[in-house]
Amino acid sequence: MTTCPFGTRRTRRWIPWLSIAIPGIGWLVFGLYPSVATVGYSFTKYSGLPGTALNVCGLCNYRDAFTTMLPDVAGSLKVTIIYVIAVTLLQNGVALGLAVLLKEKRPLYGLYRALIFMPQIFSVAVVGAIFSLLLDPYSGPVAHFLHSAFGITSSLLGSTTLALPLVIVVNVWMFTGYSMLIYIAGLRHIPKEVYEAGALDGAGRWAVFRHISWPLLAPATTVNVFLTAMGSIGEFALILVLTNGNFGTRTLGLSMFTTAFGSNSQLGYGSMLAMLQFFLTLVIGGGLLVVLRRREVSM
Repeated sequence: MTTCPFGTRRTRRWIPWLSIAIPGIGWLVFGLYPSVATVGYSFTKYSGLPGTALNVCGLCNYRDAFTTMLPDVAGSLKVTIIYVIAVTLLQNGVALGLAVLLKEKRPLYGLYRALIFMPQIFSVAVVGAIFSLLLDPYSGPVAHFLHSAFGITSSLLGSTTLALPLVIVVNVWMFTGYSMLIYIAGLRHIPKEVYEAGALDGAGRWAVFRHISWPLLAPATTVNVFLTAMGSIGEFALILVLTNGNFGTRTLGLSMFTTAFGSNSQLGYGSMLAMLQFFLTLVIGGGLLVVLRRREVSM
């Protein structure tokens, strides 16, 4: 029997199975089990604290969400929908504009793309700390500029009218670079002959973008819009760091996190909120895929 650096042939047969088993076990432990446990906990009155009783109550949490707790749930759902729509539209619009400007391989364009993408690699804690200092209403440079230049005094992240828009802007600033790179890849995938044909027909820049670039960017648009919307639905970390969910920024994801793992832990009710977020993700994600894929086919 021949040998190899990895042992006998019989031994080598187990190597593929082992390479599959290790990540498979990891997925079962850290992926499937928490998901199934969340479904189970949503039917209980359970705080999640060690030593506390696990009281099965059936649909009690769901009943409370649509009766006594309906104002809180409806408010969080409204903020979540506004947040998702605003981030998705703004991030993709800015990313597309930057992609059109920086798609060419020219001097310094690579540096510009790297600088725009750089916030993507920062942790949420770092981004939150930076913008908390910048937007500090007492000593922050933004508040000082508004007061000195326009005579405007605002609490910024402490304002019920500005807190949510500012959080949206920070989110867009952090993740636009990723969407930009996807759009650049889509633009570079469009054959140059198509643009040359448009130029021969006398099409200007806007006509070329409208009738050539935008329709042929349909696959990249599908990816970007879907990823942005799905990420926005579950966003809570950035909001937690910047506003802690105060001043009209409490999304469904943040409500779920603070309810399940906050100081007054209610893991059962928090799990129910996670299930509501899951169904919201299915509805929005499924609807987006249907609309965007249909657009790809029609283009």
